[in-house]
Parts: sequence; C-alpha cells; structure tokens
Amino acid sequence: MKKFLVLAAALAFLASGAYAQVTMSLGAALGSAEAKGDGVDNLKGDVGFGGNFYLDYLLPISVPLSLGAEIGVDTSTFKDDNSSQYDVTAIAIPILLRVAYHLDLHPQLDLYGVGKIGYAFGSLKSDFLTDMKAEGGFAFGIDIGVAFYFTQLVGLFAEAGFDQYNGKFTQDNFTIEVPFNRFFTAGLSIKL
Repeated sequence: MKKFLVLAAALAFLASGAYAQVTMSLGAALGSAEAKGDGVDNLKGDVGFGGNFYLDYLLPISVPLSLGAEIGVDTSTFKDDNSSQYDVTAIAIPILLRVAYHLDLHPQLDLYGVGKIGYAFGSLKSDFLTDMKAEGGFAFGIDIGVAFYFTQLVGLFAEAGFDQYNGKFTQDNFTIEVPFNRFFTAGLSIKL
C-alpha cells in the first residue's frame, strides 16, 4: 500500500507541471476467466463484467507519453455442467501502473497504446467453499485505445487488448487458481 501511495504522490507531482494534462476515465469492462484446481479443472467462466477507473497524466516532455494508475473490479461465474456444487463466483481487484504512447492525429481524437503492470487482489463466493483464503497475484496488460472528445474536456473512450489478473484460493489441501482475462473496456473520459 505504501508503494501505491508513493506512486500516487509522484503522479500528482508530475501533473503539477505547467504543460501536464490529466485525464480521468471511468468505464465498464468485459472479460472472461477459467478456474483450475483440485476437482474443478478447466471450468470456463461466463463472460464477466467489471469496471475500471483510470487516472492518466500526459507528461510535460517532448515525447507524447502518459503515466497513470488504474483500479478496477472484475467478476466471473463458473458453472459445471455435471454438478451445481461447483458453481463459483470469483472477483479480482487489479491495481495497475499504466504507461501509454499517444498518436497526435487530431485534437478531438486520441489513439494510444498502453502497457500495464501491477497486482490483483481476489475473493471467491461459493456454496461449497465457505472458508477459502484468497491470495492476490501478478497483473499485466497491453491494450490499444481510442478516445473521441465531443468538447475540449469530455469524450468517450474504448480500450481493447489482453489484461490478465491471477488469483489463487486455498482451503485445507484444496486449491483453485483463476486467471482473469479482460479484453474490452469502454466509458467516459474527462480531461482536467
């Protein structure tokens, strides 16, 4: 948590530069997940829903780079065709550092590529697994994004790519690993 606060303070300092631009984006996300573990190998999850909040700072340098942070939540429900006792809902909460390169094509249009790295916390809901201990895991992603601004300050954005958040859940000798895969996010973007 201390590292995340230091990162937030550094981003705020960078944003205080005279030419830095701050962008806040809030979006809904689609993804999927697959459960692997003792007795539940390869349970495919339904398409999961989630949401993310991004805070990006366009750095006051000659290269069009932005540095930012992302926090979100993703869910996926797993069903076993043979037995309903293995129905499981997994939740991932990723906290990521974002670095993006922006193509300056038009004042209203922002095309960019994003690399992400961080950590994801997780939780699990299940009728048959009541005392599972959740462990977070490594999180990363690479996306291509586009934002179109209707005014100088307000627009819509979409990002598509591959983000993965790994979670691990244990109870006694029973373990379930859940890799979440996010593939699309869209929402509102505001420049400050």
